Amino acid sequence: MINIILFGCGEHARMVIDNIEEQKIYKIVGLLTNDHTELNKKIYGYDVIGLDADIIDIVAKDSSIKGYFLGVGNMKARAKLAEWLDKNIALDAVNIIHPTCIVSSHSTVGKGNLFEAYTKIANGAVVGNHCIVNSFTAINHDQIVGNNVLIAGSVSLAGTTIGDNTIIADGASIGFKRKVGKNCIIGDGAVVTKDIPDNVIAYGNPAKIIRNNDW
Repeated sequence: MINIILFGCGEHARMVIDNIEEQKIYKIVGLLTNDHTELNKKIYGYDVIGLDADIIDIVAKDSSIKGYFLGVGNMKARAKLAEWLDKNIALDAVNIIHPTCIVSSHSTVGKGNLFEAYTKIANGAVVGNHCIVNSFTAINHDQIVGNNVLIAGSVSLAGTTIGDNTIIADGASIGFKRKVGKNCIIGDGAVVTKDIPDNVIAYGNPAKIIRNNDW
């Protein structure tokens, strides 16, 4: 088992813990938080051992720690924390891949990604860093997914690209060869029939831009 640190103590962190335990590759040595009130608590039996900024001292004292994972659900917070970690610690973000997920040997996957149960990463697909792909969703062949993207459950993807920091909510459908820009939110059940530009929120069938997304 490879020792890792998990950032976060909330709902998303608990979901990540489930997937880590199912994967049976990584051992969580402790959780970190940005909330002082969570210090010294236990989450599913794992100790909250410090604040996010304590990672530098923790790694310096424990050379057995080889990686980390972001169990933080807020996408803005994830992006900010990932940037800070890349600059300040030598640890690599690990990929958490549920054993029922299928990842093609002909796909390209970055670091720090969570692929939940019954997901599929098809041939020719490219997934960036720190992405979340929820259950019963497939990233189909030759699609490009940027960094820090959340693709929720039961999403249908027939498009070409999804930009950085974008959220595709549950049950959404991205139409054939359609592009979704960066910093977007595509609402639950939305059907994307036209390209979606950067920095917008879109809902409906067919999906219409509701307003700008101030990332």
